[in-house]
Amino acid sequence: MNRLPPSALVFAAALSTATLTMIPATAAAQDMNIAASRLRASGVDTGSGCTTQTDPMDGRFAMDRAAWCRVMTQFAGSMIPPMLTPAGTRGVRGIYVGFESWLTGIDNDDGNAVGDAWFRAVEGDGMGSTDRSRFADSVLAWGRMNVRKGLPFGFELGTNVGYLANTSYWTLGLEIRWALWEGFREEVGWIPDLAVRGSVQTLMGDGEFNVTVPSIDLVLSEPFVVGNSVEITPSLYGQVAFVFVDSELVDITPETDTFTDCMPNPATPPRDDPSFGVPPYCTAGGAQLNDNVVFPSLRSTRVRVGGGLQIRYEWFTLLGSFMFDAAKPGDLDGDLPSDLPRQWSVAFGAGLTL
Repeated sequence: MNRLPPSALVFAAALSTATLTMIPATAAAQDMNIAASRLRASGVDTGSGCTTQTDPMDGRFAMDRAAWCRVMTQFAGSMIPPMLTPAGTRGVRGIYVGFESWLTGIDNDDGNAVGDAWFRAVEGDGMGSTDRSRFADSVLAWGRMNVRKGLPFGFELGTNVGYLANTSYWTLGLEIRWALWEGFREEVGWIPDLAVRGSVQTLMGDGEFNVTVPSIDLVLSEPFVVGNSVEITPSLYGQVAFVFVDSELVDITPETDTFTDCMPNPATPPRDDPSFGVPPYCTAGGAQLNDNVVFPSLRSTRVRVGGGLQIRYEWFTLLGSFMFDAAKPGDLDGDLPSDLPRQWSVAFGAGLTL
């Protein structure tokens, strides 16, 4: 069995250090945590889907459906599994361990509806108003530790755990890749490596919403050897991602004491006495009980294309890629706001291929 050289051990230690830096110092809320309770509008909700519509009523609030759809569509876009690997595998004995990171652009221009929604949604540094932050990042920066293992018949299985910078959000991921064509250089003629990949990432760390993003990917690549020691592999990528976003029960007036607003009657109501009303038998207004809402679920499709490069020298592997939306989210799903722009992602990674 081959032993790792000292340089590989140093590199592995550096990867471990990079992974540890992903862990937040405290469990406190971070600047870019999303507070869905801030996405509200005055009045009574009469809208549907991603359309915000309210009837005026003093002291009442409704969920801002459009702002929710804008923020969560872009947030889910940042969770689309990144594409970094070429089509070829390392064989049954091959294993890859690496640290990978990717940046996804979001609209933080508070002069338009999408950017305004972000400024309202994120918790910020606590120095802004109760319903709006002073700043919002222009990119969402994810990092993850990734492990992939080669299997028979051209399959490769991988798993990962990731963390979003400036938040308390974590993800768990799983992927499986199948190299359909691999290593054809002679006899039948030149054929580039071709692989398909299925992957999924799911969010952890938020009690107001759930996000899961599976994808189906196509990879076309061709390795080149330089100087009999360095392998350079450019790749072309195509990706179809499916966004699943669901809201939990959200209190859109967290600054109000609902118990005090209701003042429930502690007495046991007499049987068949309508004067007590319905549970919880409020003796005051109780209007705030209607401010617990469930935002609309999002089901959308994203199509992305891009390219990447892998450089491998002995044990060491460097990876990079650039992906962008082939169409605006609203072009593929008419229920989403039409002002949502295309998103882009830049990914890079470093690891050991054993």
